[in-house]
Amino acid sequence: MSKLPQDKLLAALRANPRISTDGLLARPEWADRSTLKHAISELKGHIVSLGALDQERHALRRQLRGLTMPIPLYRVDGEGHGSQIGVLDLVYPEGSALITATNLGWPLPGESQGGWFDGLPYPLMDIRPQGFLGRHVDWQHILGFLISGNPEDWTDDELVHALVKVGHDLPGNLILGDASYQRFISANKTLLSDAELEEAYPRLAEINGGERVPIALLGGEFPKFTASRIIAGQPTDVLVKFTAADESAATQRWADLLICEHLALETLSRHLDVKASVSRVYHLAGRTFLEVGRFDRHGLSGRSATCSLGSLNAALLGVVPTTWPKVAARLCAEGWLSGEQVEQIERVWWFGRLIANSDMHEGNLSFRPGLLLAPIYDMLPMFYAPMKNGVVLERPYAPELPPSADEAVWQHSAKAATHFWQLCADDLRISQSFQKICRQNVSTLSNLRGQLA
Repeated sequence: MSKLPQDKLLAALRANPRISTDGLLARPEWADRSTLKHAISELKGHIVSLGALDQERHALRRQLRGLTMPIPLYRVDGEGHGSQIGVLDLVYPEGSALITATNLGWPLPGESQGGWFDGLPYPLMDIRPQGFLGRHVDWQHILGFLISGNPEDWTDDELVHALVKVGHDLPGNLILGDASYQRFISANKTLLSDAELEEAYPRLAEINGGERVPIALLGGEFPKFTASRIIAGQPTDVLVKFTAADESAATQRWADLLICEHLALETLSRHLDVKASVSRVYHLAGRTFLEVGRFDRHGLSGRSATCSLGSLNAALLGVVPTTWPKVAARLCAEGWLSGEQVEQIERVWWFGRLIANSDMHEGNLSFRPGLLLAPIYDMLPMFYAPMKNGVVLERPYAPELPPSADEAVWQHSAKAATHFWQLCADDLRISQSFQKICRQNVSTLSNLRGQLA
């Protein structure tokens, strides 16, 4: 076949990304459908075509580090069995195409239903290394100096490059690329028993406080590491937050807040009928450790999918980040989220506000496929956190009154929040100065509840 039809096709796709077959046929350079079909077949290594025959659209593949080829996408199930479920293509001039053999379980808007994405598929976006661990990995050493050292600055192509090379142990259950999948298959976990924690956790804290940080990357600013444990006889993956080992006022306050997080998660489960991450507190080598079970990991190597409210908002709504209930209400109005889930989110939101959680951003609420609320995490009174310079300020607790439409859910959450503050006031692991604050908050919130009764 002459190269002329191929050259014409390449030029048309550069000028008209994601153009339909009918759109190409409408151009004067094409005489008939068979000539076009043959040109597409001849260039199939350079072209991505998606859609039914009468709605098929085409785009040029975009190179990644000099290579132009589909990238396999793998999924690991709850038993630890992995399988390839599709391929990801980067397309010209930007965006991507995802071809999957199975439904990923997440709602897809507009063109995404046909496999086309303006950026990367949003279920991959929460895998981006972020927070404390994301910034404390020497990415330029691991991935080469042609990539930014700060994951928050990565382009989509840089993120894909990272996922393909070292994306084997990131949040959720998706793995991109053969190299990362082989890392997953060959990985050997060290399972820590309770008897080993006294030595292991302080050592891991020291490692994570230095220049070398394990590549297990979850969001959040608190110093942390991940570990695999034997708990009640079962392999369990955990995320571990920890304090410094000094006796400063800031370290004491962070220790208080980690214990408060443990008590808040217990309160959510017992008094608001909301699933929350299971946690444990340890005091070892002068540090306080909060060990939180990972809800995206199961047994020795099983995994499950998660997606944050922030990624869902960006992909499905595109609204300016606001409160959890407002975004949830919009998702419900569009038919993606059930009313029952919205009610749970409202209870959690008001509980968080009433325990002085000032850090309820959209990355701190996650869902499972089907948009079912995942267990709650990162729920603590961050309003009382030390300043970045280590200063611990005295701050007045001023819980919000609800609008009239929210009075019932507010009262429900306020009762649980009162119980939380009382637990903190009675917990001897918490410093006397913060116990005093908690007792004052019990009184303040009880009085406010009485005004609305």
